[in-house]
Amino acid sequence: MEGKEYLTSVIAFQAAPTVKGKKPSSLMAFNNSRGKDYPALWKRYGQEICRELELQYFELKEGDGNVLVLFYRKAMLERYVSNKLSLQFLKSVGYGEAITLEQKLQVLKQRFIELCPHEVGIFLGIPIGDVEGFIRHKGKGCLMCRYWKVYSNPRRAELFFKDYDKARSSVAISVANNTQLRNVVKKQQYSLT
Repeated sequence: MEGKEYLTSVIAFQAAPTVKGKKPSSLMAFNNSRGKDYPALWKRYGQEICRELELQYFELKEGDGNVLVLFYRKAMLERYVSNKLSLQFLKSVGYGEAITLEQKLQVLKQRFIELCPHEVGIFLGIPIGDVEGFIRHKGKGCLMCRYWKVYSNPRRAELFFKDYDKARSSVAISVANNTQLRNVVKKQQYSLT
């Protein structure tokens, strides 16, 4: 695969839990690796690919040949970052009165200027107990680690991880069978309501 087809496969696989409606968002870094100029491919085809995969995107950081992109399902992400616990947590780490999703994403982008802020976990659909546990324990002593470090309710986390694995397997099978990803994704997409 080359060009747009290749980048579509990479995004669909990496963001499969989001593409399949199992996760509000996925984060990907595009850089020059394995002989591919991912940032250039992203700039050329990204908007079209997101339209085909029915994803929204927000560039959180760009520089030094890298682009960090948050792929998301708008309705699902809005619900997740606007629930009472998420709002309390975001306010406690400096989000103040950021009311709309776009305002929250702008604050997140500003916070990425210096470092990778811990609250990105909230935007990625990581349970608040695990985000708080990561902060409190400085990333050490987790109960399990797969898609994120789990500090509370490993049984619930394992159910999420199984769903995410199934989504990735589905996309991988589609790529291996040379199936048109945009058609497969749309047909198998889960309802967000």
